[in-house]
Amino acid sequence: MPAAFTIVMDSRRELVEKLIQNMEKGYILTEKEWDRDAFAPYNPLSDVHYKGGNRIRLIAKVIEKGYRDPRWMTARQLNEKGYYIKKGEHPTLCEKWIFDREKMVTKEDGTREKIRESLEMPAVRYFNVFNGEQVQDFPEYIHQKMEVSDMLQAGLDCLASSECRITECAQPDAFYSPGMDRIFLPLREMFKDQESFIKTGLHEMVHSTGHVTRLNRDMGGCFGSESYAKEELRAELGAMFLEADLGLQIKGEHFQDHSNYLKSWIQVLQEDYNELFRACSDAEKAVERIYKNYLRVKTIEKERKREEEPLKRHQKLSR
Repeated sequence: MPAAFTIVMDSRRELVEKLIQNMEKGYILTEKEWDRDAFAPYNPLSDVHYKGGNRIRLIAKVIEKGYRDPRWMTARQLNEKGYYIKKGEHPTLCEKWIFDREKMVTKEDGTREKIRESLEMPAVRYFNVFNGEQVQDFPEYIHQKMEVSDMLQAGLDCLASSECRITECAQPDAFYSPGMDRIFLPLREMFKDQESFIKTGLHEMVHSTGHVTRLNRDMGGCFGSESYAKEELRAELGAMFLEADLGLQIKGEHFQDHSNYLKSWIQVLQEDYNELFRACSDAEKAVERIYKNYLRVKTIEKERKREEEPLKRHQKLSR
């Protein structure tokens, strides 16, 4: 039987080859809008949310099979709950990297204790999961749909929570300036609709997490360079992940089409298919930072309004 490393690497290569075929047709994962619920895969039996490379694996399978269910579980977990896989269904491989191990050591006083020891070389394991739609008589997934107005407000609130300043001005490009640590967006009336404004803003927010004071990614590449293409891939994936985590089902378009970067992305992935998984990992870290800050700002705003409420009631009674 092939070693776990070989199995995982072969699976990575297969996924990247499929994505390259998509990119040659003009898109990354799908040429149409997809239910963003399924882009936030999780395991309801262990309360684990699949991240990074495993998230992109499961999103790709969702699109390939047309699943609308974001729930993924192992056969063992399902069997323990009395559920069984439908006949003829096949699993999707996920990977797990192990960077340290537990070790017993003897202290100077002769007592023994457990410590965590970093491995010289990380070890990889893999496991297989099944979508809820592949499981016999599994409870139907209930989609939690947000009103369009609520989705738009969530998107705008996320933009408002940006760690760097967002400037809207009468210029034709949307971009993030690492030197100024500022996001520049065209005037809102220049966008096709509000959804497009939000999508473009979220994309640039992911870029902003690469600043040296935040996640410190390589932001020095000029347009057309390999490092520039890699950063754009991280922003594209990150914006997609962020929309899913925010629960946004908006159908806007990026102010600047990513088709300009497809050729560069194809070249980068052909040279090293592991770059996709590094990009997914970086995109996930960016989204986690943005989302946590968004929740923090929302909590502060909610607390501020709660504190102001007694004062407003008092002023109303005093009139």
